[in-house]
Amino acid sequence: MSLRRSALWSMATQYGSFLCQFASSVVISRFFLRPAEVGLFSIALAAAMMAAIFQDMGISRFVTGQPDMREAHVRDYAGVAVALGWLVAAGIALAALPLAWFYGEPGLAPLMLIIALAYAAMPLAIVPAALLTRAMNFRVLFFANTGSALLGAGASIGAAAAGAGPAALAWGMLTTTLTRLAVVQVARPVLPRRPRRAETVRPMLGFSGASFAISLSGAIGMRSQDLIVGHLLGLFATGIFTRATALAGQLSTLVVGALNAVFYPAFARKRDAGEDLAGPYLHLIACNTALNWAAAAGLAAAAGPLVHLLYGPRWAEVAPLLRWTALAEMLFFAVPLQMDVPIMLGRIRSLVWINCLDTAATVGILAAFCAWGVEAAAVSRLVAAGLWFVIYITFIGRLLHLPVAQLAGIYLRSGLCAAAAAAPLYGAVEGAWFGPTPGLPVLLGLGLCGAVAWLALLALLRHPAWQEVRLALNLLPRPRALQPG
Repeated sequence: MSLRRSALWSMATQYGSFLCQFASSVVISRFFLRPAEVGLFSIALAAAMMAAIFQDMGISRFVTGQPDMREAHVRDYAGVAVALGWLVAAGIALAALPLAWFYGEPGLAPLMLIIALAYAAMPLAIVPAALLTRAMNFRVLFFANTGSALLGAGASIGAAAAGAGPAALAWGMLTTTLTRLAVVQVARPVLPRRPRRAETVRPMLGFSGASFAISLSGAIGMRSQDLIVGHLLGLFATGIFTRATALAGQLSTLVVGALNAVFYPAFARKRDAGEDLAGPYLHLIACNTALNWAAAAGLAAAAGPLVHLLYGPRWAEVAPLLRWTALAEMLFFAVPLQMDVPIMLGRIRSLVWINCLDTAATVGILAAFCAWGVEAAAVSRLVAAGLWFVIYITFIGRLLHLPVAQLAGIYLRSGLCAAAAAAPLYGAVEGAWFGPTPGLPVLLGLGLCGAVAWLALLALLRHPAWQEVRLALNLLPRPRALQPG
């Protein structure tokens, strides 16, 4: 499968999964669950995901990026993945009662037990999914991920309508996990077994040890945020903080996750062939920032009416938080593959130290800003993102010898295009041209105006991403000319 075709399938996967999850979150938040109930589930999930760093241990990255993969070793890798995963699931189950006691919320315990069941099933899909990614078989992954998201969304909505409360989200998660497992195992069956020889899995365990340090640091930085907000500011604050960060973070899921899934194996092949990586990486930055900065800027500009339209008035306090978190995402979009490139180039030890520095700063900034309330907690995301950008662009720039002038030119042009894209929405919302809460047709119309301005400026500034836009337009079907007679 070609790189562009793989990217299209991967993006289709991200968009399909997003639509299912987004639709279910809107329905559940608007009609069934209150912010405090969403906050309760967010704390349970965040605690489980902190433990889940022990589950993959870099096995997916190892299988995907290893230059010489032997089919005879695949079942051994799967055996290690399952053993680690089941230990994690047991740990999550055992933590249910202590976590409920710590937060003074008895409802956390049953949520943790359902989530533990999901984590018991996840490791059985790790190696099959990694092998499909390695083969760049994103068509099968589309059906696995989108189909599971659709069934999981249906299960969540059905359980919420039946009065399951926050547990509805946990049942949806379990349904999604089991469905994805079934599809990838049918497409690429891998039966786990106990490794026959230690030498077989030693390279993977050595890679996983360093990768685990990165995963641990990253999990503390990202997954602990809901736990910190929940402990310092309460369930309601956690609910609206989670909703804002999730809505902004879904931009990353939509495009960055799709592109990274494709470009990591593609970059690994270029590395193995001894090709230069600076040029392709600059082009990836250009495409990443051109699209995602425009989307994030538009999301920040339309935060107020968008939250009112999607979730209703009881979620109105999400809007100011969403503005700050959307702006923070712009900085996170600016350095793609910040973990994968150093790992691929053998600089994993340096990455561990840099990641620990970033994590310590993120946690410290969030805890300090929580003293001023939940909106200040959202502002901390922007402050931490600025520091993150400086750290990682310096590191990646030195690794790949990126030309500073060319990099700055890309960022400048992407910033101007993003401003043009968001200008109609920002002007209409701030000027109240269509009232305090413009409806969906108005928002869509303003978004379309922004898209036209964005495309025009891409062409005018000769942005590197314009080449990809032109290629995409050429792929669109054109009307056939009428034949005489």
